Amino acid sequence: MQGDPGLVCWGLVPLLLLGACGHGFFTPSYQLELPPVPPAWAEILGAPHWRVAWFGPEGTWETLDTSEVSTIQVFEEWTNPIIAFPYWPERGILPELMRPAGALFPFDADDKWIRLSWRGGVDAVVYLALAAPEGQGNKRLPHYFNWPRFRELLEDPGIPEAIRHDPWTADWHSIALKIVQSGFDRRRIIPLEQEELSVPVPQGDRWIGTSPFMEALNREAGDSLHLQVSSQVDTYISSAGMVRCTQGIWIWIAFKSEE
Repeated sequence: MQGDPGLVCWGLVPLLLLGACGHGFFTPSYQLELPPVPPAWAEILGAPHWRVAWFGPEGTWETLDTSEVSTIQVFEEWTNPIIAFPYWPERGILPELMRPAGALFPFDADDKWIRLSWRGGVDAVVYLALAAPEGQGNKRLPHYFNWPRFRELLEDPGIPEAIRHDPWTADWHSIALKIVQSGFDRRRIIPLEQEELSVPVPQGDRWIGTSPFMEALNREAGDSLHLQVSSQVDTYISSAGMVRCTQGIWIWIAFKSEE
C-alpha cells in the first residue's frame, strides 16, 4: 500500500508482548547498519532522516529518530523486528510514506551489529501485520513463524516475477491475514491488480515511487506521467513535488521553494 500512513498498526504491536518479563541482567547493545539509499532517491531528495522502531529489552515498543549510526538494545526472548522508515521533513515527506528498511533479530544480527536491508523491511512489515488481533491465540503469531522459509519463498521462481523484482507490489497485510486464518504457502503471494493512469503533472521530469526496488521514471517535457496504480493509495515523487493517486484519481502537491 504505497504511501499509506496506516502502513503499520503501531497501536496493536505491544499486544504481542503482554506479559513479557524484564531481563534483570545485562543486555548487550547493537549498532544499526542502515542500508544505502537508492541512487534515484538520493538524487531527487538527498540524504534522509530515519525513524527506527523495535521492541526494547523490556518488551516495550521503542522509537528513535536518527541520521547516523545508532546503538539500540533489543528484546532477545524471540524474533524481534526492527523497522526503519526514511523521511525528508524539509520536503514534507514524513515517516511511513516511503517503504521501510528492516531486519529481524537474531537472523540479521552479527556480533555487535544489526544489519538492516530493504528486503528486511518486507519481513518487518509482515511480522507486525501477523501481530494484529486476528492472530491472538494463534500458532501463526510472528515469533512462531518460519522466517528463513519465508525469505526463501520470496526468491522462489514459482512466485510472480513482479514480486520477486519488487516485493512491495504485493498486499502484505491481506496476505498476513490469510496466513493467520489458514497457513502459509507461496500461492498466497500474489501481486496487487494495477491499471495505467495518465497524469498531466505540471512539473517534474524524473520520478521515484515509494518502493526502493522501483526504477525511476523519466517524463519528457509536456508529456503526461504514465503510472501503474492499484486500488490503494500510491505516491510518486519528483524534485518539484509529488503525486498522490489511486485508480482514476490523483492530486498534485508541489514542494515549497527553497529560495
